Amino acid sequence: MNRNQFGRTYLIFSSEYVFRRIFIFVQHFDSPSDDLMESYGGAGCVGCYREHCRQRTHSVPIAATAPDRRTPSQMNRGQTAPRKFDFARRSCRLFIAGSFVIGLILVPCAMSAPTKSSKSSSPTPPHPIIASGTPFWHNPCGMLLSYDGSGGGAMISSAVGHDIMMMESETDSTTRREEDIIHGIVVAAGQALTHAEQFTGAFVVETFHVDVKKNHEHWKGITLDWLEMSKYMPKALDVPLSKSYLATLTFRDVLHAVYVGMQNVAVGLEQVAWDQDREMLPYAKYFNETTLKLKTILCEVSMAIYDINETPEPHVERDIMPIESRISRDNQSLRDWLILREYMTSLQYVIEAFGYLKSKR
Repeated sequence: MNRNQFGRTYLIFSSEYVFRRIFIFVQHFDSPSDDLMESYGGAGCVGCYREHCRQRTHSVPIAATAPDRRTPSQMNRGQTAPRKFDFARRSCRLFIAGSFVIGLILVPCAMSAPTKSSKSSSPTPPHPIIASGTPFWHNPCGMLLSYDGSGGGAMISSAVGHDIMMMESETDSTTRREEDIIHGIVVAAGQALTHAEQFTGAFVVETFHVDVKKNHEHWKGITLDWLEMSKYMPKALDVPLSKSYLATLTFRDVLHAVYVGMQNVAVGLEQVAWDQDREMLPYAKYFNETTLKLKTILCEVSMAIYDINETPEPHVERDIMPIESRISRDNQSLRDWLILREYMTSLQYVIEAFGYLKSKR
């Protein structure tokens, strides 16, 4: 109950209480009190047999207190002495009582909270459903990378506009060997996977009331087609890649596939973290941290693509994720789990695929 509602409630009850008292007060004037008896000259009420009238009538004779000034017509009608003086006294008292009632009514109204004007009560703008601005996977390293395609190496454009030649020629690419590239990617993916596993169990138990294994078994047949995991990183959670599949992998092919597949996952993961923040859900902190981990991996992969003098594919845009999947609240928890599952699956893919390639060097 706000202050205005409290003031109105207080006004109703206080008014009821005051008017009840005034009703009794007026009734008091209708009965002959001692003051009224004095105004009548102590004569008592005509035809009244109440206690105070009998006492006054029997103890003090009318003739002894005051002369009878009634006219003959008044005596014939059985009326008492004139009431002009009594009426003035009663009117004065009623005026005082009415002023008291008005004061009691106005005090709660004056004490109630003032109504806010429309200018001061501007509503808080709603949090947008979809994130805006440049997606974090478009520039994961925090700098602009460019490659002219001439075999002269990759160019790094910093925020202040200085161009630094990262590699002068293809022969100089030995300064960062493929083994070093793979090592950086695998380490970043391993750290991200460890972080995800630390909160996934609690998230699944709290959301679905089962452990991760049972939850995965129940929903493993459900996939998000727009992620295109089977195209870029064909793998199931906790299921090792087959040796026959690993034998077909090349370093360049894996780099490009992981670069696009991870961006697809980033689109979904951004929405999950955004919804967690917008709805103030308990795992917002952890999902925001996953976006930072994924950003680190994408930076390593994009730098690796430039290191080998390759041109990366165009950036993935947010519109690959259907709007229904963003705004629907019917299966939001299931959507969040599927995206988190594919995120961990992609990390496992990166570790296994690059680990195999490193072992063949």
